[in-house]
Amino acid sequence: MIDREMPLEEHLAELRRRIFIMGAALLVGFIGSYFVARPVLDWMLRVVGLHRVIVVGVTEAFFSMLKVALILAVAVSSPIWVYQITAFVAPGLKPNERRVVGLVTVPGLLLFLAGMAAGFFWIVPAVLRIMVSFTGGMIVQRFTLSSVLAFLIGLTIPFGVIAELPLAGGALSRLGIVSPGWYARQRRYAILMAFTIAAILAPPDALSMILMAGPIYLVYELTAVVARLAWRGGPEGRG
Repeated sequence: MIDREMPLEEHLAELRRRIFIMGAALLVGFIGSYFVARPVLDWMLRVVGLHRVIVVGVTEAFFSMLKVALILAVAVSSPIWVYQITAFVAPGLKPNERRVVGLVTVPGLLLFLAGMAAGFFWIVPAVLRIMVSFTGGMIVQRFTLSSVLAFLIGLTIPFGVIAELPLAGGALSRLGIVSPGWYARQRRYAILMAFTIAAILAPPDALSMILMAGPIYLVYELTAVVARLAWRGGPEGRG
């Protein structure tokens, strides 16, 4: 990456080249992931406590395998995506902005994966056990493959995004864009937003909402702490 002014044609050419690399990485990852999608799906079902699921459509199993392969491909190719995006935008940043981006890129990816892992290994089994507890008697437990996948994705990817908040908050504070005092002033809205997100993503019962809203709000408080530690502005930002 060279610090010089590039004409629009060079910018577009570089953008096309990096998009091509990202697309090729995703395609290669998808082809490779397709051959392991079935054992990975079986493993996921065992981890969350489901040993049998059903399909109700002719193409449901096939498209479910494609969905699993695509998710795996995105996970495998994500380092290449992050590098290509960072390399494209870095030359247009100021030196201090470039340093911050360089410091948060790899930890950001790791935090996203860690957040997804927490959602998958902790939140999904807990919520699923609660939902299964409502079955019995005349209510028979039968889950379709597509609904289980939608459930898993809906409870894992959001936690990957949420796990990014402390790092993003620290970066914004380090750049002087958002002061630590802002988080204290927005605390009531953060509580409301945490329960709103939980109401949308979690199953419709109070315990599941609390299980999801609690960690979301704790991440907000952690973000406020990280922002305070990273702040380089004046003391007024700490109010």
